[in-house]
Amino acid sequence: MEQSVDILYDWIQKQEHFVKKDFHRDHLERIIISTKGSVEKAKKRMDKVCTMRSLVPNLFQKCHAKDDFAQLHDWYINLPMPKITDDNYRIYIAKISNKPLSASVLMDAYQFSVILSEYMKLYDYTKGYHVICDFRDANVLDLVTKIDLVDLRNIMTLYTDGYGFRIKNIFVLSNSSMIGTFVDILKQIVTAKIGQRISVCKSTEALHESLPKHLLPEDYGGEQKSISTIYNQWVEELSSDKHVAYMKEMRGACTNETLRRPDKFNEDYLGMPGSFKMLHVD
Repeated sequence: MEQSVDILYDWIQKQEHFVKKDFHRDHLERIIISTKGSVEKAKKRMDKVCTMRSLVPNLFQKCHAKDDFAQLHDWYINLPMPKITDDNYRIYIAKISNKPLSASVLMDAYQFSVILSEYMKLYDYTKGYHVICDFRDANVLDLVTKIDLVDLRNIMTLYTDGYGFRIKNIFVLSNSSMIGTFVDILKQIVTAKIGQRISVCKSTEALHESLPKHLLPEDYGGEQKSISTIYNQWVEELSSDKHVAYMKEMRGACTNETLRRPDKFNEDYLGMPGSFKMLHVD
């Protein structure tokens, strides 16, 4: 692993279009782990996330979980659970309340998740995530009409291709007749492999068939603390001076596209806001 981190670090130093080059070794190690030890894939992942900071900077604008999102918990809370499964997966919960949504609230949710994701990439060794999307209280029709497909696609691309989070399952918890529409939208955003892992659950009891009760919060019939308690603990941790400073540092881990070799621009970025392709005309 030390050799792999050295190789990745040395490669970063040679990338003229990288604005930041002094990445934490812990961060580079997590990147390599997320690519199952492939340094070549880790290079692409580093390039992807740094390029996204340049192409979609609005996702990375905010740094302080408490000050920048003081009211977000009234609409939306998301948190990783503290304990992991026997096969090293972590449960991640995203819950939407019954309050009317807006584009700004959804963007705040994405920006908060970026702060959380940066923390996880620095410290967490888990293999991947079981995701619970709790829409039991939400107006799903309101959610579907307020979703910006470009923003949703960008944040999902950042999760999977940038940060390299592996998604084992997505459990959509809802009784709404509109939930099928949301699932159809989500399947258009994610890969076919992830799309096959999406399932709709009508009750928390249905979760117990796939997830251990002792890892779930008490709100979901489990043995862990309530999601509001765990969420508040996360907000305090993400608002520490250390992590706020780290977020400001990582905000500068972007690219200067004028220094990138035109023939090296990754085709994967085309179609994203701000992306471009050099054309040579005789």
